[in-house]
Amino acid sequence: MPKSAGRVDVKKVTASHSQGWDQALDRALAGASKLRGRGGTFDVKVEFSATIRVTNPGQIQRYIVTLSEP
Repeated sequence: MPKSAGRVDVKKVTASHSQGWDQALDRALAGASKLRGRGGTFDVKVEFSATIRVTNPGQIQRYIVTLSEP
C-alpha cells in the first residue's frame, strides 16, 4: 500500500491532543480509501507525529498520521 498521510492544523482542533490525532487519522484513512486499484484488506503501520513550536511551554502546530506498509 502506498503511504497515505493526514494532517490537521492545531487551529482546527478545539478539544484535546487526542482529537487532533483522531482527525488526522480520519484524513489518512480517507486518503487511503481513494488509492486507485488497491482494494482489499491490508495490514498497515500507523505513525503518529506532530509539528511543534519549541517554546516554554512547547506547542503543537500540526497533528500528523501516516499509514504505510509494515
